[in-house]
Amino acid sequence: MTYQPSFGAQAKIVEEEFSKRLENPVMADYRQNTREHWDVQGTLDGRLLKFEVKGLKKLNRKDTEPQDNLACVEYVGITGHPGWVQGKSDYIAFKRIKYPWLVVNRQQLWEMLEAKLKERNYSPSLKPWYEKEAYATYDRSYFGKKDKFCWVPYEDIEALKDTIKL
Repeated sequence: MTYQPSFGAQAKIVEEEFSKRLENPVMADYRQNTREHWDVQGTLDGRLLKFEVKGLKKLNRKDTEPQDNLACVEYVGITGHPGWVQGKSDYIAFKRIKYPWLVVNRQQLWEMLEAKLKERNYSPSLKPWYEKEAYATYDRSYFGKKDKFCWVPYEDIEALKDTIKL
């Protein structure tokens, strides 16, 4: 059996990998990370910005490999407070397989996502748990969590006006 770092350790590795693309990166402290929802601040294209960094995601925990078609976007956090898409970062940096990084304006992503969620009336998926449905609301209330999230096609995110492929 090979060693698998914890989710937190894996996140730190991805955050540090992205931070190398910035000038003068400064990592968020615990409060900034958990309350303000940003991981690293640094200069990109001459602008000082805050970034929330997201690694590759599996559709299901037991999948052997992560996928590169859908992003998991949290709009309500596990404590019931606004999720990272409503946080204080300027941009979200998604790790990709197709190319290294997709960096997207957080506010534009939230506005697009909120419109899609309202179209569906924030409804959950009617498909089996192992089939993910774009823009359907998912949660982990069964495990005592208050979070709400949905799966967003990367092609929809790439279509937003303010995106950068690094």
